[in-house]
Amino acid sequence: MKAMDGVPNLTETLKLISDPTRIELLTVLLDHRYYTVTELSKKGHVSLSTTSYHLKKLTDAGWIETYKQGKNVYYGLVDESIATILESLMNVSAPKTIQSYNQKQEYVELSDARTCYTHLAGKFGVSLFEFLIENSYVEKKGYEVIVTDCGKKFFAGIGMRRTEGLVGKLCMDWSERTFHLAGSLGKNICSHFLEQGWIEKSEKNRSIQVTNLCPDWVGLISKK
Repeated sequence: MKAMDGVPNLTETLKLISDPTRIELLTVLLDHRYYTVTELSKKGHVSLSTTSYHLKKLTDAGWIETYKQGKNVYYGLVDESIATILESLMNVSAPKTIQSYNQKQEYVELSDARTCYTHLAGKFGVSLFEFLIENSYVEKKGYEVIVTDCGKKFFAGIGMRRTEGLVGKLCMDWSERTFHLAGSLGKNICSHFLEQGWIEKSEKNRSIQVTNLCPDWVGLISKK
């Protein structure tokens, strides 16, 4: 961590996220995956040179990290704190005007079920959290969420290897305007669902789909 020479330069940070292309790149990276410049260029609908320019700005600011494998360089968010900032800004931002069928379809997909960096969000994420609360598998302690004794048995029963020491956090959902589950507990639940093949990530955006491999209770949650 860099030593701080003075108070945080909020003006420079706001300049950094004021550019539409940089916002688009950061939004793509909210799915907790790494992408090459070519992949990000296609998703952002801008040239390779423009994409590279903005990625350098974000990397220099410490928001994006790179990973090199062979000839390819991959870009991803540094950590969950950046994702949290972006999600928080979405909660206080006016919605964009939908101007095409594709934009409408993407909005529907993201609203239904998506990843919020490492945890589950949208209607599915909110309904899952409500299911856990209603069945007393977890309980809220202020802004934190802890696993109950009943919950430990439940999570062990669905094959989650570890719940001891995991703490959930409340995360305001920008599309549902209520909380879904984040923190280490939310992250482990999302990872487990993916590992079991109960959900799968979209290749188009950060939406997810519930598969026919999921247990009945997961299927019921997805239909709420």
